[in-house]
Amino acid sequence: MKWNKTEHSSYQTKDFLFNQLIPYIGNKRKLLDLIQQSLIATQDEFNASDGLFVDCFAGTGVVSRLAKNMGYQVFCNDWEYYSEALNIASIQALEPPTYFDRYSYNEIIQQLNDLPPIEDWVTQHLCPQDDINYDTNTERMFYMNKNGMRIDAIRHQIEEWDATGQLTPIQKACLLAPLLYSACYHANTSGVFKGFHKGWGGQTKTALYRIAADLILSPIQFYNNHQNNLIFRMDAQSLAEQLHHMNLPEYSIAYLDPPYNQHPYGANYHVLNSITLWDKPEISPQITHQEKSAIRKDWRTERKSAYTVRKQATQAYQKLLQTLPTRWIATSYSTDGFIDLQDMIQENCNIGEVKIFAKAYKRYRVSSQRYSQKPKNIEFVLLTKVGQPNQRSASELVDKIRALEKKTLTSKSKQSKSTIYSL
Repeated sequence: MKWNKTEHSSYQTKDFLFNQLIPYIGNKRKLLDLIQQSLIATQDEFNASDGLFVDCFAGTGVVSRLAKNMGYQVFCNDWEYYSEALNIASIQALEPPTYFDRYSYNEIIQQLNDLPPIEDWVTQHLCPQDDINYDTNTERMFYMNKNGMRIDAIRHQIEEWDATGQLTPIQKACLLAPLLYSACYHANTSGVFKGFHKGWGGQTKTALYRIAADLILSPIQFYNNHQNNLIFRMDAQSLAEQLHHMNLPEYSIAYLDPPYNQHPYGANYHVLNSITLWDKPEISPQITHQEKSAIRKDWRTERKSAYTVRKQATQAYQKLLQTLPTRWIATSYSTDGFIDLQDMIQENCNIGEVKIFAKAYKRYRVSSQRYSQKPKNIEFVLLTKVGQPNQRSASELVDKIRALEKKTLTSKSKQSKSTIYSL
């Protein structure tokens, strides 16, 4: 499956893989072809429908969607609350739920869209009082006031239904998922919530069409893979330990996509957690020196990842590899990551036979206008068959990746950008 910018716009597409996929740093939507090829390489021994796919760092869930679409039973895990809600809706749910024994999913989405706007936590803390006459020195500008009131009204109604026992976890998640997507789509940001534009759309105003548009929910797309897909919300290491107490099928594959750098997802997407939890964290209604972006404090104490700390990342990865009980382990990583390439490949070689699938990739930049001396890196999947002896050393495999990196940095061929290399 190859992502196409025109055909697979998350806002418009009906394709289950890409529909309402939130913008996310490290999102693998453009690398699904690479990941799919690595999964296909394991299928000389099994059918996907007989196997288990364990997504340990799921994020948006796009790779879990791929695995679900391929026929796997999926265990989907991430420790962020918004990710849990998104993936209950897209991975665990197999079909649109019915509400209150009489309303279809589309009908209940329309009921939420028809609600009158109200002023609640989002409007009071993340929006200016006036969308035209605003003060960028004192007012947060994550959303236009009109859309903040839409978020508040919809989230308040979902909470009322849930508090009175009228929603199952799947029913609730299927309402939260389109709200979370809309909260991303209409945000006055460049994709993360650590800050917001001064003025609507920033200097270029190129995103004003989505920021200023009225917030209206659209039903999400569902896919039935006829499997009992499960969602977890815990640290990946805890999940690996828990898997030992479960009856896994003979064929199982763990997919690892740990954070590459120091930027914590709990801080980058704190607004999504606040909307999901609806716990209305106590912060100043206006900008203060310490609370400019209204970032929640709990990510520091509850969900601070070892993978975002350079000195801890390699040890955490080693422990996870040695704990996972699956037959295969597929790791997505980059030549720009915190874990040293030699160290990562050596750890994989220590537990089994390693194959590498790699692709040149345009590096993430906040601004497309900003010059980069290294505009591309190598994204790769280490596919490890646990317990099998290696025919090649870690150093040999590292040399192959570095040679490919050098080749793609000097190549002007358009083909090299889309080619998947088996190393």
